[in-house]
Parts: sequence; C-alpha cells; structure tokens
Amino acid sequence: MKKLSLTLLLLLLAACQKEPQADTAQTVQPQTTTSSAMETDPQQMQVDLSVQGYTSTLHKMDIAFLGKTIPYTYSDGKIGNSRGYDWWVSKHFALKSDLPKEKVTLYLALLEMAYPHYVALFGMEPPNIERQRIAVVYGSSRDRVREAMLDDGFLRGVHKTAGGETMFYNRAGYNFPSHREHHQRYIVIHETMHAFHMALNGHSTWAPNWITEGLADSVAHHVYDAKQKQLTVMVFDRAPMNYIETGLKQYYSADKPTLEQINDDPALKRGLNFFIIHYLLSSPERAQYFAYFVQQLRLANPHSDATLSTANSLLKHTFKDWQAIEQGFADFVQNIKPSFHIVSGPWEQNGNAYWLRNTDSNTLSRLDINPALTTDVSHPVMDFPAPQVNALIDLTNKHQVAALIEFEPAQLQRGEIGIAMQGKRSEQNQQYRTTFIGNEQANDDQLLKLLIVDAERLIITARNFKDFQPVQIALSPELKAALAQHATLGLNLTLGSSQLTVGLKADNGTNIIGQTFTLALSTKITAALDTQKISLLSKNNNHQITPYLFATPAGDAKYLNLAAQNQTQLTDPWLFTGYKLLNRVFRTCQQHQRKLVNCDVELSKLMAKIPQPSNHTAINAELAVIFNRYKTLLGNSGFSALSGINSGVYYHHNKAFLRVENPTDFELQLAAQVSFATAGKVLNKHHLRQLLKPGIHNIHLPASTQAQTIVVEQDLNWQGLNKTREISAANVPFNGVGMTLTQTKNNAGDWLFTATLSGPYSGATTGQITLTATPFIQLESVMTQKHPVEIAPYAVQNYQFKFTASSEPMLITVTALLDVDGEEIRLIKRINL
Repeated sequence: MKKLSLTLLLLLLAACQKEPQADTAQTVQPQTTTSSAMETDPQQMQVDLSVQGYTSTLHKMDIAFLGKTIPYTYSDGKIGNSRGYDWWVSKHFALKSDLPKEKVTLYLALLEMAYPHYVALFGMEPPNIERQRIAVVYGSSRDRVREAMLDDGFLRGVHKTAGGETMFYNRAGYNFPSHREHHQRYIVIHETMHAFHMALNGHSTWAPNWITEGLADSVAHHVYDAKQKQLTVMVFDRAPMNYIETGLKQYYSADKPTLEQINDDPALKRGLNFFIIHYLLSSPERAQYFAYFVQQLRLANPHSDATLSTANSLLKHTFKDWQAIEQGFADFVQNIKPSFHIVSGPWEQNGNAYWLRNTDSNTLSRLDINPALTTDVSHPVMDFPAPQVNALIDLTNKHQVAALIEFEPAQLQRGEIGIAMQGKRSEQNQQYRTTFIGNEQANDDQLLKLLIVDAERLIITARNFKDFQPVQIALSPELKAALAQHATLGLNLTLGSSQLTVGLKADNGTNIIGQTFTLALSTKITAALDTQKISLLSKNNNHQITPYLFATPAGDAKYLNLAAQNQTQLTDPWLFTGYKLLNRVFRTCQQHQRKLVNCDVELSKLMAKIPQPSNHTAINAELAVIFNRYKTLLGNSGFSALSGINSGVYYHHNKAFLRVENPTDFELQLAAQVSFATAGKVLNKHHLRQLLKPGIHNIHLPASTQAQTIVVEQDLNWQGLNKTREISAANVPFNGVGMTLTQTKNNAGDWLFTATLSGPYSGATTGQITLTATPFIQLESVMTQKHPVEIAPYAVQNYQFKFTASSEPMLITVTALLDVDGEEIRLIKRINL
C-alpha cells in the first residue's frame, strides 16, 4: 500500500461538484442491452474502466435485463427465481433483485469496479469467469432476502447480527439494505468478495477468518464518488464505518494480541483482521510474501477444522523472520492515528463530501478531522482521491482552511452547517482517541464554531474559550441570490496572529459573489487554534460539506489526477508497471533458494525502492536482468515459477475443458495427450497441439460420457524452456453438497431407490434423508423410510430405499434435511411411478 500522505486529499485542491444525496444509476452510464444470447454472453459484454492503485474509474459498461431467465453462474443449479425478483447481468456478475433499476445498476457498477481488486488480492480469477458469472442476491429488505434464501433451499435467512451473508452451499451472496447508504454499498462489495473467494476453488474455508473477513472488510472499506463514477477500495483512513477505531479498541481491550494469536482465534474481530491485511500489504516486500502465502494456503486446501493450524504453520514457513513480522505488526498498530472521528451524528460520505442521514432538528452533529503529519505515522493518511479544484475555495498556505457547502435546495431555508477550528483537547479525551476505550467527554474540547444558519446568516460561537462573545452577520442580498440560484457556498478562513478573516463566496452564473469580514481574537485563542484540525458541524438538514485543508505536496502527481489516466490498469498501490514480473521473480526465488543464493536479500533491497516512483524505471531494468540470470541458472527447472504459466482441467456446463493461462508477453507452445479412463482402463485418447498467445485460453476437450477420469499429459515450451506436466481430474465436476435419485427393480419386483449424496468442500455435514410414497388416486396413511446422514468432505454416499411395487401410480419424494457446516438446507428429488 502506498503511503499517500495528506497530499492525496488535502493539497490545494478544490472540491467535487454537487453530488446527489442518494446514488443514482444515471451516474454510471450503463449501456442496457436486450436479453438475446449474444448480447448477454459474458464474452460479448464490455466493461470500460481504468484502474490506478486501489481506485477504479468507470467509463462505460453493459448491463442486460434477463427477467426470470436464470443466468449461468457459479451457483448453477443451486439458485433459482423468487417472487418479485428479476435477474440482471453485467460482464462478471449476475444480480437477482427486487430493487429498482437505479439501485441494480449502481450495485453492478460497484462490483465491476471492485472486480480487478478482487483479482489482485487473490492473485487469480475464478476459472471459466469468461463464460460464467458470480451470483449476487440483493433484496429490498431482510424479510424479502429470507424469502429468496428459502426458495434456494435454505431453512433460514441471513443471521440476525449480519447485514448480509454468503452461503457455502451455493456460493451466492445475499444482501439487503440497511438505513445507512454507505453500508448499502459496503455490504454488496463485501459479500461478493466472499462469493469471488468461493468461486476460485468451490469454497472459502481453506482460509482463516482474518483472511476471509479481513480481505472482504478491507476491500469494502471504500469511498465512492458517484459524480466521478469512481470507487476507491482498501481505504485505510476514512470517516464512516471506521475500522481503525474498531481495531484499536479491540487491540487494546485484548491486551495487544499478536498476529499468531489473532490467527489462532476463530472469533470474528473485524478491526484486528483489518489491521493484519493492511499491515501485510503496506510494503512491497510483505505484499509479495502475503500473496505467496495465500497461494500456498489455497493449494493446501485444508478442511475447516485444520485451517487455523495449517495457516499458522504456513505463515511461519513463508515469512522467514517471524519475530520481525510480529514486532512490525505491533509497531504498525501502536503507531496508528486516525484522521477521522465521528463525535456525534449519522454521517455519510459521498466522495469528499459529508452529510447527515437524519433530519434531527435539535442535535448538532460533529465530525472531527485531525490528519496526522506524514512524518509521524507509517500508515496511509486520508488515502482516497482528493477533492477537485473549485473557484469558490481559496487555499494557498497552512494558515487557511475552507469548506464547500452544497445545499439541498429543498432545505435551503432550514438547518445549520459549517466548520469549527479545534483548540485544546482534554487529557481524558486525548487518551480516549488513542485506544477508544472508556468514555469521551466531547463538551470538554475547545472549539471555535462557524455555522451558516438557514442559508441567511453566519453565527460564530466558542466552546471553552473564556471572554468570547457570540457574534453573527447576515449574508448579503447578492450572496443569498446566488445561493438561491446555485445552492453552493465557499467558506474560506484565514487565521492570523490576532484575527480570523472569513470569506464567503457563491457563483451567480456570471460572476463570483464575495463577502469578507474580520473577527478580532485574542492571541491566547489564536495560539490554541489549528487550521489543520477541524470539525464538520451540521443540524437539521441533508446539505453536503466538503472540507479543504492545506498540505505541502509530498507525493507523486499521478496519484492526484486519477480521472485523466483513462488507460491505466495498475492494481498495485505503488503503480509499479513491473509488478507482475516482480511477482514471478519473487516466487522463483522462494521456490529455488538453494540455487539462487541470497536471492531474497537481493530482491528485498530492490523492493524497498518501489514506494518511490522515480525509481521505477531503474527497478524494471534491474528486474529484467535478474529474470534472465534466474532463467540461465535454473533452466527448465525454473519454467513454472519464471513463466507463471498455469493450466488445469475445469468445467463449463459440467463439460471438462483445459484452461491455460499465459501471463507473459511471449507465446507458449502446447502439445498434449488427453486420455479418458474408467477404473484405470483408457477408453480413448485425444491429441492437442497449439501455439498460445499471451492471455487465457479455454481449450475444448471432447466429451466422453463413460469416462471417470481425465489425464492430460502436457509438453510445454516457452522462451527455450521446456516443462512436462501431468494433470489428472474427474470427468464430472465436484460441486459440493448435492443429491441425485435413481430407481431400479430387484428380482422380486420391488422398487429400489438410490439417493446419492455428495459431501461438502469442507466441514461436517449431518442430517436425515427421508423417502415418502404418496398415491395419486386414493387417500392412504403416510409411508416413510428414513436414514441418518453423516458425510465427510468430498465423500459420496448412497442411501437405498426399498418399496413394494404397486399397480397404483405413486409420487416418490426423497427429502434430505442437512446441516452443512452450519448452514441448514433442504434437498428434494421426486419421481412419478
């Protein structure tokens, strides 16, 4: 993660234009298509966005309405239609919802903007994502979502304490809106990260809580600018749903737990998980080790009861100096100083603008902004795109502070909104802001408050400053006329040694209208105030206010002009163009350290230079030299790590195909013999020979209905290196818990029904399976047969029922009521006799 400093947000930049209070679909410019097969094919649908670090800017995307047509997703066969719900699709996602089109469009846009960051954080895409989508359900209420879950075979709704839930059984995320607009966006980004995680290899329980929830919470800890169509994920330092404060309280309440202790504790601690993810991703070197660790953990694929111990062992094996990592984590957390603190009020954030969700007419809400100096902290500070320059804002030196107030026109004549400059904070409150344990006495703080009241006058009051008398001034008729026309006001403050100069600005469409006056202050008051420490204040309105603080530029200019970088696709936070090559070189070093002596030391020194953009050209050149040296030293043994080429057998509509990923800039020669076998006996063979360009290739394999297994013997040639690789896979895909039902007759003429249950990817599955025979013509007593069920992961078990043949037509129903790793589901199969 880049250390972004104040320059990202606070520089001499001015603010976003008026942004609607509620997010609307018009802001994402969807290209809505019809539901024809060609136009809804994921390979035909387009998403045009640019990515810089953790920020995605959407330019255009395709969205199609499918109605009741169920699209092909990773939940295939395990998700269906529901009353009042319709299906919508974008390139990578299928959304089942009963919400208005505007909300559906917003959520699909957010997910497409988040998608490249999902990929970057896990280091891979789900297999077959080019032709298959990730399923998402977003209902209009908790009760409506529960309906959809019951329709999909679950016996309960979302947990009472959850704002959404992604289910192991069908790999679909279920969401419903809370009253918080920010959370409405957060939850769909969070839950779909889980669904993405499960789509990689069928489930997510191969990773401990701090990865599954830590990554989902971190990526959903976002700032969204609807006007700019810009989503920033992985935001560390922001105001609403502030995980910094949550994490600090959990950290100090638990007596400063170590990384190992957090890993070994299955309890969900969102703030601590959030800290681990950001710490491990906060330097290029740790980020490489983390990516390598996640890859090794995924390949180990432990069952849920072995996940924590496996992760513990792999962490210490991957990170060579574990004690240094633990000490670094402790230092990282104890160094954290959040820039934002919501003292009171339900504040929402749109881009750089803040507004109150409620319409309370009596309470003045307060949001403190106290950014730490970049020399004092090692974590990102206000790490989301800066506000844009605005003609109503003056900001030229550190003695100035400003705010852009965007009035809700319908509320122009009511409410109070403005800013306060902070003075001294009490010792008790200072301690509270360190650990967030105990109580805060907000009324003890010194504040100089400037409030615009009813868009007609400015009132200046003070708290805990002696000998200050409240004063007020009316807005000039010209200024009020401009506000009535454009509803936007610039509030500009300049603090001198013995006075405060206040400048008000508005635009009447032709000219900038100004009103300036000076407030005399004692030197004791001016000495206590700080223009870099302010509070946003609001009461009885939904106006938006964008703060402007001054900071000396300390970062690279490219971080500040995200919208202008239309063609960039750089997901690493340092915007290093050689990041993917570095990843391959790093993994080569990890896998061949005996031959590549001191390679880890060499790469460590190189990666330490990455945070400084001026080093990038030289680093890329050095990486190329290192890559060629490793290639010469390792020869064919370095093929896999150096090339990053990966292949495997996957399934499209249950039919096997060979997927080959070539992430390099060079062609790959593939020669393969594909054998289809049953019980070790080869039924037939097929030969492949292809020249594969850079990219992902899904290679069709001929169908063999009789085969049980597929063996692919590959000969790969890339850049003069050769690799022989054998892949073995089942001819029929494993899809977690499921049931099939067949019928036969024995020699005595009795019906034999065989229910075949497959186990989960991970965790325990128990329950009961019941056969019920029901006649069609006449009433009879209920006839049932039952078996207890207990299935291990990846296991397949048969349950047989015998039923005396009858001349009367019957309905045979087999029902399995199962608890699948904590999820209660119902599976039903029926046969008409």
